[in-house]
Amino acid sequence: MMNIGMTGPTESRKGGRTLMARLRALFRDRRGGVFVFMAAAAIPLIGFIGIATDTARMFMVKSRLSSAVDAASLAGGKVFFAPGRDADVRMYFDTNFPPDYIGSTVTAFDIKDDEEEETLTVSATASVPTSFMRLFGFDTVSVAADAEVTRRQVALDVVMAIDISGSMNEGAPGGGSRIAAAKTAAEDLVDILFGNDSSKDFLNIGLVPWNAKVNVMNRDETFAPVSTKTEAVASFKNPETGWPQDKIYYANNSPVPLMSKPDADWKGCVFNRYKDGLPANAQADTEESTHSGGGFDWKGWQPIFPGDDAAHPQWAGEPVPSWGVCKLSKSWQECGSCPTSRILPLSNSKSKILDAIDDLSAGGNTNIPGGLGWAWRVLTPEPPYTEAVLDPDYDREQAIVLLTDGENCAQSGDGYRAAFGLCGWAGSRDGMDDRLRLLAANIKANGVRLYVIQFANEGSALQALLKEVASGPNTPYYYYAPSRDSLLLAFHEIANHLAQLRLSK
Repeated sequence: MMNIGMTGPTESRKGGRTLMARLRALFRDRRGGVFVFMAAAAIPLIGFIGIATDTARMFMVKSRLSSAVDAASLAGGKVFFAPGRDADVRMYFDTNFPPDYIGSTVTAFDIKDDEEEETLTVSATASVPTSFMRLFGFDTVSVAADAEVTRRQVALDVVMAIDISGSMNEGAPGGGSRIAAAKTAAEDLVDILFGNDSSKDFLNIGLVPWNAKVNVMNRDETFAPVSTKTEAVASFKNPETGWPQDKIYYANNSPVPLMSKPDADWKGCVFNRYKDGLPANAQADTEESTHSGGGFDWKGWQPIFPGDDAAHPQWAGEPVPSWGVCKLSKSWQECGSCPTSRILPLSNSKSKILDAIDDLSAGGNTNIPGGLGWAWRVLTPEPPYTEAVLDPDYDREQAIVLLTDGENCAQSGDGYRAAFGLCGWAGSRDGMDDRLRLLAANIKANGVRLYVIQFANEGSALQALLKEVASGPNTPYYYYAPSRDSLLLAFHEIANHLAQLRLSK
């Protein structure tokens, strides 16, 4: 009998059933299977997490980069015409975007300007290293940002009240005379505000030169006594003479109403209006409009005449005022010391403004409230100067830039006819200083920015007074300028502060 070592049919069927059962059990058993799937999904999952992390870093760098170029462009716009503008732009950028910020590197930085349109564009690009995106071949990614600023002066009226007293002829630390330094600085302000334009809509600049007096004649117009006009008004009591009066006068070359007819020798100056015994809030020349008080009205200003009142033809057939006109002889300089530099009303002609500045000459004493008061009158749209036209479609910014190198000093022929005492008398300066404070407070209360520069005079009492006069005790409203260069810088900073900015992109 032959024995063959094979599994018979019965055993074969039994073994097949066992194998199939084991395979089914294996497929049904899921223990450890998740690790297989996680291993398969790990690579794309890690990639997505990496991309999200790198993208977050990119957005952080992009945001910081945008803020930095915004700050840099605004800083550059404020000093658009300054020689060191680009250095300032880069400084502001570096301050706001520190080196190696989140590992990034600035790869490009550019400054472009358009002087015609007065726009400044700052752009920057930064390279951000990646962490996980390297798996996909991206070692770095670039982000970029840019900003554009446009300078604008919308309905901006500025009056420069420049001290032209005799001390302005003295030398200025740094070279040249004080008056020459003041002229250069004032011209720089005009250049900054106008840019390359010969005129600008809604930008006007006026000029009030002053010493102890202010010349209210128009520039480039000759006084013709025979052309003086008389205007009838309601009867009023003249505060200067104390006599009733029903008429005022207008010279052919001035919009300022005069309470007496100017004679052929009139040089163009008027007394500042003041009356002893009246309360401060009723004093003319400290308020925007004409005021009455104590039974008196100020319908105009009293012209300053050279010569003796008793022999003066103006008073022929009329009551002679008890105080006289100047109480000084015709040969006395103070009585006839009216500055030749005249008021320039608000103008948008760059050349006209520059010509007026160039014609400034110095001499005489110092009456700060006198100069400031006339600057305010030029700035307001009410008579006598009406060039400040209001437009309801535009906001209007108003500013006065006051420059002085001295303290208040009264003389008998000057502004208040020694109502506060003569210069050097105890208390005389105090009265004028108080008047200046009242005037400045009223100006600021009417929304006018008041910039004040103390030039080449380190007096601490003057410094305290002028800080009180200014819209603020520090820059950009108060400046102490001990030298020619610091004066130029002060005017430069004021001009840039006046230039309003807006982000246009």
